[in-house]
Amino acid sequence: MARSFRFRMNLRLPLLLASLLASVHAAAPALAAKAPFRVVIDPGHGGGDEGTVYSGRDGTRVTEKDVTLLLAVQAAKKLRSQGFEVFLTREGDQGLALSERTALANRLKADAFLSIHMNASATRGAKDAFGFETYFLNSTSDESSKRLAHFENSVLGGSPQPAADSPEGLDVALILKDLRLDANLSESKRLACHLQHQLVQFTSASPAEVVGSSPRNRGIKQALFYVLLGADMPAILVEAGFLSHDRDRALVLSEAGQQKIASAIAYALERFRTLQGTRQAKQVVGSCKVR
Repeated sequence: MARSFRFRMNLRLPLLLASLLASVHAAAPALAAKAPFRVVIDPGHGGGDEGTVYSGRDGTRVTEKDVTLLLAVQAAKKLRSQGFEVFLTREGDQGLALSERTALANRLKADAFLSIHMNASATRGAKDAFGFETYFLNSTSDESSKRLAHFENSVLGGSPQPAADSPEGLDVALILKDLRLDANLSESKRLACHLQHQLVQFTSASPAEVVGSSPRNRGIKQALFYVLLGADMPAILVEAGFLSHDRDRALVLSEAGQQKIASAIAYALERFRTLQGTRQAKQVVGSCKVR
């Protein structure tokens, strides 16, 4: 009887092992799907590159590099509390070449890259220059976007921008030529759409300000920002208000305002992550208007 039992067990053992291996293989995709969503946040400028500077008549001095770091730190805290894995390109007042920022994101195999900046009006006291605008990398015919990209590209962390006729410059030109075929273009646009909407939603004082015609919603745009060039993942740049505008400046300098912007960033990235690969994601891209 014991011999017969052992014989039956010997027959069943391969079946049990096969069943166990099948279970492990079936569970592998589920485990991979639960891997943390990795985000790299880039506080614009830093070190000797102060970016936009506001100087008040009362001696107040506010620099873009300080504000972007404040916003990035708060956004990172919020995202981490929601299960995201977050890295900052700088955690203090360090200078960093633009090319190093996306290079870091590439090394970390990030799922998304966000560069935070602050805007400024060329005309002091201009009342219409306030609000948010979010960019993804592409060519543009809009002159204001060109000027902004030129300003943001003007300081390259001590490294001059490659000449167009140099080997490095030719490589850049080839990359730019293929931008529309880049698989990340559509997802970058979708991420920009999510973020722009949430920034306006979270920071508007009234529902009327959320509509697309509101000055606070300056729209989703495209420009050739050097800091986004070469990213292997969806990558966007946000101009989180105007340091030259009293209301925008008060928003980014207050703890409550920083929390609102951080919440908007976290919610937008959560929507971006949740909708990946779905029909709804395609609908977001299709309905998203680029100015």
